[in-house]
Amino acid sequence: MARLGNALVCVAAATVLAAAVAFVAPTGPRSGASQTRGVEVSGKALPNGLSESPVTGTEAAAEPSPVASFLKWTAAGLLAGLVMAVSSSAPASAELTKINDVDIDLEDTPAHWTIKASPVLEPCKDNKKYHKKIKDELYKVKKNQSKFAEGSAAYARFNKKIKLINMREEAYGDRLCGKKDGLPRTIATGEWNVRGSAMWPAAIFIYIAGWIGWAGRSYLIRTNDEAKELNIDVPLALTCMASGFSWPVAAWQEVVNGEMAVPSDQIHPGGPWGQS
Repeated sequence: MARLGNALVCVAAATVLAAAVAFVAPTGPRSGASQTRGVEVSGKALPNGLSESPVTGTEAAAEPSPVASFLKWTAAGLLAGLVMAVSSSAPASAELTKINDVDIDLEDTPAHWTIKASPVLEPCKDNKKYHKKIKDELYKVKKNQSKFAEGSAAYARFNKKIKLINMREEAYGDRLCGKKDGLPRTIATGEWNVRGSAMWPAAIFIYIAGWIGWAGRSYLIRTNDEAKELNIDVPLALTCMASGFSWPVAAWQEVVNGEMAVPSDQIHPGGPWGQS
């Protein structure tokens, strides 16, 4: 509402400015005497008795002043811009949206850029539905355990299962759960400092995939033999695998030195398509 009020004040000020400009800098002559004197002077200035046609007061008044015209157009443009801004802007209270019957503030502030500030998630240790699910699971396990005699092997296995359930409840306490269902979430927002973030598994996957590819590439470069592509040289393959753990550094060095790519004539075209 405050923003809307300020915009209305600006519109009113622009309207007053446009009205004031419309009445400043009159374009016509100030008196008839000055008009007559101007005509006489212009007539005397022309040679051979030629006289310039006199300009009447109505025609002189019809010629606008450049300054007044500029101010009028500027005020009109400012007024039109303010009207469009007011009509397209929404009140600050309209920046709330509902997701799963929960009001979410879409305010663009750094405090809202983390998943920890999400109104639909909370730590599992503070979530009642999460603890209720664990309680229901323990109830079912204990009910099945009661069917066996104490001290039996089956009874001892159920004790171990109960212990594991309690350990899982404590381990998942720092993760984020949904307020509606009480289930732990996997966070894929790109944040590293959140329990359950998908960034660490993704980084490990990329590293392992790059290590496998770099080890295979190193083996092919060192052998350069079709027979060793079919019959693997195990000692050399193990050496390439051991040296491939530092593949990010080695790959960057080859890119900088221009050794990452090789000429096409050094690539063996396998298959019937490469035969000439």
